[in-house]
Amino acid sequence: MTAQSPVLWGKYIRDTLIAATVASAAAFTCYMLELPPWAMFVGWVAFFTQPNSASSAISSGICIALGILMGMTAAIVNTLLQPVVGSIAFAVTVFSVAFVVVSLRGLPLVGNIIAWFLGLITFFAAHSGNALSGVIGLTIVTALGILAGYCCSYLQSLTGESKAN
Repeated sequence: MTAQSPVLWGKYIRDTLIAATVASAAAFTCYMLELPPWAMFVGWVAFFTQPNSASSAISSGICIALGILMGMTAAIVNTLLQPVVGSIAFAVTVFSVAFVVVSLRGLPLVGNIIAWFLGLITFFAAHSGNALSGVIGLTIVTALGILAGYCCSYLQSLTGESKAN
């Protein structure tokens, strides 16, 4: 960081403390509820992929939830296709998922491709044994991350524009 006025340093430190406090509280909540904190942080990242607003938070939440659901669907489709077409099933499944997700990029509310892919990554990283309960649990924990990101952004904005997340 370059030399800045004490006011800017104070804001930088304040924003850093807010982000660290909110992240710690959200992670501790996950820990206490036996939810994966890493998935909460995926939600946090999804929130910051768009301008910081309540409507963007809702859009990111919808896209990440749909991405998680798409991951479950892709796993089922791949399992069903493998006995029929063999190894090519994986390529067909990935092509289909990518085609659907990328085709939505221009639509309002569901056009956050990054959040879609974060949802897909979350589903496959979780290795959930029970697909439906896994989808519900992952959606809840990523929503907590989006809420935490929103709270962080809101608290940082109370005294001016934020630049430290």
